[in-house]
Amino acid sequence: MITPSPENNQQSTTDENPGKEGWKEKVLRLFLGSNDPFRDALSFATGFASAFLPPFGFHSILVAFLAYLFRLSLPIGLLGSWTNNPWTFVPVFLPAYLAEIKVGAMILDTKVWVPNIRALSHMPKDAILAQVRDVLYPFIVGSAVFALGAFLLSFPAAYFLIRWIKAKRGFPPL
Repeated sequence: MITPSPENNQQSTTDENPGKEGWKEKVLRLFLGSNDPFRDALSFATGFASAFLPPFGFHSILVAFLAYLFRLSLPIGLLGSWTNNPWTFVPVFLPAYLAEIKVGAMILDTKVWVPNIRALSHMPKDAILAQVRDVLYPFIVGSAVFALGAFLLSFPAAYFLIRWIKAKRGFPPL
């Protein structure tokens, strides 16, 4: 396996113990293997921002499209997008989605009632669809606001973190 080496930016071969590398080193290698921390931070921030958008289950496809369109790093973008996963959905993203609906309703100056799961389970299908229609536009607007905020916060954080890790590991300055 060939990995980047901090000395003179040359490549070094590491065939000892293939597969013994931890997940943290594999993730770091994604960011450290590139000479463009701006593009890598942009890729991560784009993926992270997409995690706050509504197309449930299609975030990876959205990131792949954006990576192709803007020539970003797909693996790094997917890493950002996969922060929205089954383990983080309930504690992080479900409250964020509810907040997105409230923010969208404030921006659109509408009243939105979000029923609890128990109430939804007893509603007829037509009432559930009417509820979805009432929540849909505020959710889309609020999601766009949250995604923009996530992008604006995560891009500089990722950029400076990548540069800091590279400097700490002895990579030449770019």
